[in-house]
Amino acid sequence: MSERSKSGLRLAGCVYLTLALIYTLFVSTGLLLGEGAYNQPMYRVVGACALVAIATLMFATVQHWVGWFLGVLCYLVLKTVCALLLFVPLMQPRLWFIEFGLLLGLAVLLCARYASREPQKIESAGLVGLVLALTFALECDSNNPLLLGVTVLTVIQLAYRRNERTSKLKAGQVMQNPADHGAEINQAFTEEQQEQNHSAAVA
Repeated sequence: MSERSKSGLRLAGCVYLTLALIYTLFVSTGLLLGEGAYNQPMYRVVGACALVAIATLMFATVQHWVGWFLGVLCYLVLKTVCALLLFVPLMQPRLWFIEFGLLLGLAVLLCARYASREPQKIESAGLVGLVLALTFALECDSNNPLLLGVTVLTVIQLAYRRNERTSKLKAGQVMQNPADHGAEINQAFTEEQQEQNHSAAVA
């Protein structure tokens, strides 16, 4: 089998696996929410366990799917904008779709930075939460879960940038004052020598 055929099979496998996970994600969310005839506690427990398993898998493989998720967000933004501009009959009020489009746009801006670098662990958790929030928003026809997911990821990124900026400032101060740092080391070394000489004199 040629290398091109193997690459095509791997790509097809990834696509089918992704679709299967998306389907399982929506089914699990529906079970947890008790939609339709699946409103018994047993189904809710199954849905919750499945969501935990999927979230764990997504957290461990976030660097592999974050680019795909960014593409899905861009597609949803484009679809929402086209529906609003072309006055397509909507199942929800237009204000709902405007809010949905704005939240999706914010999510795109938040996720765009991960196209060039791998997210940190806390950011990975925020990305998984955003995926779950989008799923619940689509299942519940409500923008509140998506608003929560976008807010949490925004707070995480602001905290990460603040810590990163603080670390750079501290590193810059150390680089700017190497003489002071060296003087402190020399002073500590001198004091240690004096204590040793004093101990030897007493002995």
